[in-house]
Amino acid sequence: LRPLEGLLTQRNLIIVAHGALHYLPFNALHNGTERVIERYSIRMLPSASLLQYLRTQKPDRPGGLLAFGNPDLGDPRYNLRHAQREAVAITQTFPQSKALLQNQATETAFKQFGRGFKYIHFASHGEFDSEVPLKSAVLLAKDAQNDGALTVNELYSLSLDADLVTLSACETGLGKISNGDDVVGLTRGFLYAGSRSIIASLWKVDDLSTSQLMTQFYSNLQQSNKGEALRQAQLEIQKKYPHPFFWAAFQ
Repeated sequence: LRPLEGLLTQRNLIIVAHGALHYLPFNALHNGTERVIERYSIRMLPSASLLQYLRTQKPDRPGGLLAFGNPDLGDPRYNLRHAQREAVAITQTFPQSKALLQNQATETAFKQFGRGFKYIHFASHGEFDSEVPLKSAVLLAKDAQNDGALTVNELYSLSLDADLVTLSACETGLGKISNGDDVVGLTRGFLYAGSRSIIASLWKVDDLSTSQLMTQFYSNLQQSNKGEALRQAQLEIQKKYPHPFFWAAFQ
């Protein structure tokens, strides 16, 4: 950011990245004395052209937060015990909230209940397909109606009205760069489906530190806007886990 520092008179920055910079955790950049997160509050936009599709009015939903925690994926190796605790903890922060855990955390439940909540939270595994980005997915429990893989392709046909979708999962913020320099991935899928904003990760995150980060974030959200709530949560987690791996993936 150094070439632009003289022009940055505001603390709140919106970055529309280009090319490989879509994959850079700007919050973690360091100038030798401090990180970007200590001076600025940053929000990312996949492309400026996306602005015309974003909802500007906050939804008036009857429900507070709908959380999907540690979906049963049929293999104990994918168990995320801290993610399950995370889902339970954050739903206690807001009234009229619901936590769906393990075999209840299905793709069918998301499609059935998703429109009734202001905040939607996925504490689960995510899957990024660099060859066919429309197949990138949030992995939920399967049932007779759906296979459990909530793909970008499916999101384009859904209609949400959420103020925020949080993807507390692996590699959910990644996408393939298209010719127009937009990112085709889960982030754009949820924005097109109707979410006003997204929190997503750039790499395979740690289960424990992520659980603590998200619990702190939703606590902060009661007093701050989304960007500042995430920033303050990351600064707090950074005290316990200094390495950017543990806190900088989310944006």
